[in-house]
Amino acid sequence: MNKRSGKRSTIALRTYRWEGAIFNVLCGIYFLWLAPTVVDAANTAMRDPEAKVIWLGILLALISLAEVYAFPLKMRFVNEAIRDQGDTAGRAFYLWLFHAVISMILLFLIASCFGFKLDESNGDEMPVWLMVLIPTTVIKELVFSGFLLSDKPKEAPPDPKYGRPQVREWIVDFILVVYACVAYSATWGALTRGMTVGDDHPVLFVLNLLLCTLLFLIFYLPLRIPYWVEELAQVKSKADRLKLAASILVVLVPTVIAFL
Repeated sequence: MNKRSGKRSTIALRTYRWEGAIFNVLCGIYFLWLAPTVVDAANTAMRDPEAKVIWLGILLALISLAEVYAFPLKMRFVNEAIRDQGDTAGRAFYLWLFHAVISMILLFLIASCFGFKLDESNGDEMPVWLMVLIPTTVIKELVFSGFLLSDKPKEAPPDPKYGRPQVREWIVDFILVVYACVAYSATWGALTRGMTVGDDHPVLFVLNLLLCTLLFLIFYLPLRIPYWVEELAQVKSKADRLKLAASILVVLVPTVIAFL
């Protein structure tokens, strides 16, 4: 790796470090003040057999379509920035598995918003559009995994199309922030609606907080895979690990407060 290439890569990573923190700050603000509207609507769509929440179904459909554009493009920027940093994308592959699960949950939640309930026992057949979208979602996730695992050769020249900074990457960042916020609150946020952590029993309270933290990471980190991949590339020391942990706490604490 020549000196110029190393400098380019270092600058790209330094720029992203703050983007990742900003991503978490925006999500934390959303979870603390704006998420309850989506959580309540998704909870109603999931649990009320007669309910239709059309606006939420449309919103979820739009952000899911937007992610199809945003995720691959963001991964191109990330792969360009981290190609001198080793195989960090492969280490995030496990997050893709949870991302696929979340995508399927969102698909069936969209169906619930438009009136098709998974728990119906009235003999209604599954809508044709849903039967088409299930394999389509699987294919989409397989394509995403390809972008996640594709590494650009270190010896390849820099691609100016994916240099930084660029307005189109900022647009993609905005799309992915919105997707993460809404998708999290519509899935795990709605699933845990009305649950308590047993704050009258100290031991149970601590255990439930630990479980909430684990489940938060399982449902949140897969919604920001490109950022996590690049953050892993930046972790070279204990100080870097502390910065990454602090960044995650910025969004973890508001979700726990909202849960309490």
